Amino acid sequence: MKTLRIKAYPKNKQQIQSIADFLKKEGIEFELVEKEEFLEFISEVKSSLGQIKQIQEGKQKKELAKDFLNEL
Repeated sequence: MKTLRIKAYPKNKQQIQSIADFLKKEGIEFELVEKEEFLEFISEVKSSLGQIKQIQEGKQKKELAKDFLNEL
Protein backbone atom coordinates (compact mmCIF):
# COMPACT_ATOMS: atom_id res chain seq x y z
CA MET A 1 0.00 0.00 0.00
CA LYS A 2 1.32 3.44 -0.91
CA THR A 3 1.22 6.24 1.67
CA LEU A 4 0.03 9.67 0.62
CA ARG A 5 0.54 12.75 2.80
CA ILE A 6 -2.14 15.41 2.46
CA LYS A 7 -2.10 18.77 4.22
CA ALA A 8 -5.52 20.19 4.97
CA TYR A 9 -6.44 23.43 6.68
CA PRO A 10 -9.98 22.92 8.01
CA LYS A 11 -11.64 25.91 9.65
CA ASN A 12 -13.56 23.91 12.25
CA LYS A 13 -14.23 20.45 13.69
CA GLN A 14 -17.14 19.90 11.30
CA GLN A 15 -14.80 20.11 8.33
CA ILE A 16 -12.41 17.66 9.97
CA GLN A 17 -15.29 15.26 10.53
CA SER A 18 -16.42 15.66 6.92
CA ILE A 19 -12.97 14.71 5.66
CA ALA A 20 -12.85 11.70 8.00
CA ASP A 21 -16.35 10.61 6.93
CA PHE A 22 -15.41 10.83 3.25
CA LEU A 23 -12.25 8.76 3.71
CA LYS A 24 -14.18 6.14 5.69
CA LYS A 25 -16.88 6.02 3.02
CA GLU A 26 -14.22 5.41 0.36
CA GLY A 27 -12.62 2.66 2.46
CA ILE A 28 -9.36 4.56 2.78
CA GLU A 29 -7.34 3.92 5.91
CA PHE A 30 -6.12 7.17 7.44
CA GLU A 31 -4.62 8.73 10.51
CA LEU A 32 -5.24 12.26 11.71
CA VAL A 33 -2.14 13.99 13.07
CA GLU A 34 -2.55 17.27 14.89
CA LYS A 35 -0.09 20.01 14.00
CA GLU A 36 1.01 20.28 17.64
CA GLU A 37 1.86 16.56 17.69
CA PHE A 38 4.05 16.97 14.62
CA LEU A 39 5.79 20.06 16.00
CA GLU A 40 6.50 18.22 19.26
CA PHE A 41 7.99 15.32 17.30
CA ILE A 42 10.23 17.68 15.30
CA SER A 43 11.36 19.35 18.53
CA GLU A 44 12.32 15.98 20.03
CA VAL A 45 14.28 15.04 16.91
CA LYS A 46 16.17 18.35 16.97
CA SER A 47 16.97 17.85 20.65
CA SER A 48 18.28 14.34 19.98
CA LEU A 49 20.45 15.59 17.11
CA GLY A 50 21.86 18.25 19.42
CA GLN A 51 22.76 15.60 21.99
CA ILE A 52 24.47 13.51 19.30
CA LYS A 53 26.53 16.51 18.22
CA GLN A 54 27.59 17.15 21.84
CA ILE A 55 28.64 13.50 22.21
CA GLN A 56 30.65 13.68 18.99
CA GLU A 57 32.37 16.85 20.21
CA GLY A 58 33.15 15.19 23.56
CA LYS A 59 30.96 17.64 25.50
CA GLN A 60 28.61 14.92 26.71
CA LYS A 61 29.46 11.34 27.61
CA LYS A 62 27.97 8.38 25.79
CA GLU A 63 25.28 6.36 27.51
CA LEU A 64 24.69 2.65 27.07
CA ALA A 65 21.37 1.80 25.44
CA LYS A 66 20.62 -0.50 28.39
CA ASP A 67 21.03 2.39 30.85
CA PHE A 68 18.95 4.69 28.67
CA LEU A 69 16.09 2.18 28.47
CA ASN A 70 16.22 1.59 32.22
CA GLU A 71 15.58 5.32 32.73
CA LEU A 72 12.35 5.05 30.76
